[in-house]
Amino acid sequence: MNQKNFSGILKEIIEQPPDSDIAELLSNNLQIPVDKAVVLADRIKKAHNLALKKPDVRMMVEKVPKTAQKSRAYLVECLSDKEFGGFMQWLFEALGYDVQSRYLTNGGTNLTAIRNGETVAVLARKYPQDYTLTVAAVLDAQQTQRTHGYNRIILLATTCFTEQAIMEAQRYGVELWNSDVLVAKIEEAKEKSTQGNQQTSFPPYQGSLLLSLLSLAEAKIFLIESKAEEKHDLLLPGVKYPLLTFEASNGTVVRCVFRIEYNEPVSEGDGKQLIETDENNNRKGPPDLEAYELIIQYLSQFLE
Repeated sequence: MNQKNFSGILKEIIEQPPDSDIAELLSNNLQIPVDKAVVLADRIKKAHNLALKKPDVRMMVEKVPKTAQKSRAYLVECLSDKEFGGFMQWLFEALGYDVQSRYLTNGGTNLTAIRNGETVAVLARKYPQDYTLTVAAVLDAQQTQRTHGYNRIILLATTCFTEQAIMEAQRYGVELWNSDVLVAKIEEAKEKSTQGNQQTSFPPYQGSLLLSLLSLAEAKIFLIESKAEEKHDLLLPGVKYPLLTFEASNGTVVRCVFRIEYNEPVSEGDGKQLIETDENNNRKGPPDLEAYELIIQYLSQFLE
């Protein structure tokens, strides 16, 4: 498309319906990259009191070369959407936030939380490391803050941000947490969860193995992902693969499998069976108290 003079384009923009994609119009007519068009559209909108259509999620990320990628301590981007939402809630609660609400979005999850009397919006975006978040994601966060009146807004990403996104975040006061910050926050959350005497890292035996295992999640040391038919995966926050899987029946653990061997994840079928039940419902394995002590010994290696 041939370029038009800017005054003519501006007149066309002002005459557009309220839900028009102004950024796309600017990109097409001025032949400029989409991320720059988003910034320009936002400034025009403010100057002329226009409604700006919410950026398309595809505009919020762009590919980066593989050479720019780096290894990760936590593969948070590999979590499912549901697991990611639960992980984000654990993270912010462990950091001292009172999480008020959480809901899944296209590409992540949003939290509303309170800390030190401030209402904080968390826009957590889950993308692989071969993508980077653009300025469109920053402007979306700024628009969210302005619309809902949050005291503070955090845009969190499992990857990184473009240079222009960083510049616009500073301009609008949007707090950015990239993958490096996220790793540091996970470490901080884990440290807060296990502060004090190391003996208090694991809750004492609760009278049954099932209650004792569930108490690990209540103590915010590990996450427990419930499956069908009273089956549960126990995970370390930020790590995709379960450390162990246990199954209960009528309040009793009838199966427990260690899922990490030689620092590598294994399937349920290949894991070490601590407790199992045969086809005649005969339970094989140590008594509950002894089993819990063995599980603590196994899990302790992942907290070092």
